[in-house]
Amino acid sequence: MIPGRTVRTRLADSMLGLRAFRFLWAGQAVSAIGDQIFLVAVSLRVVEDGGDEGDVALVLCGRMLAAVVFALAGGVWADRLPRRWVMLVADGFRMVAVAGVVAAPGEVGALGLAALTFAIGSGEAFFRPAYGGLVPSIVPADRLVAANAWRGATESTTAVLGPALGGLIVAVAGTRLAFGVNAATFAVSLLCVLMVTEPAREVAPRTSMLTEVREGLSAVRHTKWAAAIMLMTAVQTMLVVAPHMVLLPIITSEEFSGASSYGAVLAVFSLSGLAGTIAIGRLKPRRPGAVAVLCNSLFVAVPLVLLTPVSLAWVMVGYAVAGVAMMPFNVLLETALQRQFPAALLGRVTSVDWLVSLALLPLGLVLCGPAVDLLGRTTVLLVAAAVHVTAAALVLLVPGVRDFHQKAADAPQGNDVQLAR
Repeated sequence: MIPGRTVRTRLADSMLGLRAFRFLWAGQAVSAIGDQIFLVAVSLRVVEDGGDEGDVALVLCGRMLAAVVFALAGGVWADRLPRRWVMLVADGFRMVAVAGVVAAPGEVGALGLAALTFAIGSGEAFFRPAYGGLVPSIVPADRLVAANAWRGATESTTAVLGPALGGLIVAVAGTRLAFGVNAATFAVSLLCVLMVTEPAREVAPRTSMLTEVREGLSAVRHTKWAAAIMLMTAVQTMLVVAPHMVLLPIITSEEFSGASSYGAVLAVFSLSGLAGTIAIGRLKPRRPGAVAVLCNSLFVAVPLVLLTPVSLAWVMVGYAVAGVAMMPFNVLLETALQRQFPAALLGRVTSVDWLVSLALLPLGLVLCGPAVDLLGRTTVLLVAAAVHVTAAALVLLVPGVRDFHQKAADAPQGNDVQLAR
């Protein structure tokens, strides 16, 4: 066979052979790098403007708060309108918000930067549900796992490259240019979304916002396996992920070389996540739910190695195990949600999933410090390990979890629908 033809054949057989997905993925790859640059730039800008640790926390919480406030509304609009339109508006809004900081003379201040992160989080709350609903409309059903694996691999890769690039830009040219680069990545994402052709789809007749939010929540509640998995995730986020976020930088500072060790552990976590994503993209497990929950349970390695930080290598091994396991869980869950729920509900279901995964994190972060002071670090980490494994074990008892599927007769079908133009 002619070499050039072989390359073209392989490309056609890969996810990049799907034109719409190719543009969507390319835009998100660039935007994901911009997100990481933004996190570095906004944190350092707070310090430049004379802020302290409390100001940094305030600014970073703005994004999370916006996500919690607007996630359900974002899901409603992702189901009401063509999802491509929602994504275009969300990208344009975020681009303008960041460009405003670039253009602003002098100091912006902590409150101004908090408003910026709130704006970024608001746009993200509308973009994510629309993205989650768009993918299954442009990707064949038998390639959804691969499509979601590509996204997961991109996120893992940019989690390593983005902060390094952001730090370099700030060091060489300052935070203003870093914000400018971030705004440019939103522009690239917007242009790529413009190149995507979204198939016409059916949507339910429009009712009130509250009614449509209730429909999304009801769809999740009546799909037992999805509700159980989301509940498990919420508990683990509050009692396991939050302690990890608080204690990892403290433990690496006390036991090892501080910032460099902390960065190395996070880099290993992201790189191992990339490996896990590539692996699950090539596999087709017969019982995806059972495999996903097993992978989820391996995150218990994190509190265990934080309990016993005998060496940096030991901690990195624990985070490598956690990273390589958690990304397959995310990919399999996202794919299962896209297959289980009808298109008319998918934006709202995606928003519920995202909201549940975030809602209890701020509470967990707030409670972690007092819990360590009251009970001790060892007790907090032992509880985290026990909660994580127990939650994963209990969720397997719920019907449908092992297959990540509920029979059509029992699953939500959405309301009567009409063709969306």
